[in-house]
Amino acid sequence: MYKIILVALLLFLPQYANSQQVDPTKPFGAVASANSSEKSTTLILQSVIQSNNNKKAIINGQVLNVGDKYKSFALIAINANGVVLDSPQGRMELSLFSGVIVNSQ
Repeated sequence: MYKIILVALLLFLPQYANSQQVDPTKPFGAVASANSSEKSTTLILQSVIQSNNNKKAIINGQVLNVGDKYKSFALIAINANGVVLDSPQGRMELSLFSGVIVNSQ
């Protein structure tokens, strides 16, 4: 009987271990959604790329130039530390780095 339990445990252990892994490339402070099929409007600025006069921004994995649109947001400016987006709800600024690095007690 204990052999059957041991075999079942060994079969399900890799699935449990894979479900507990954390993505090391996930942006700091990002929260995974419970339902991966639902579309979220959370915008995460992942990178700003500057080469001579050419600037690009990576938002939620999409490479964008000034004037490009992502969902209902239009990218209107790119600077060294962030971007400015325009939407029907108004302008929004995304920065590369959060103002809060560590919460101290």
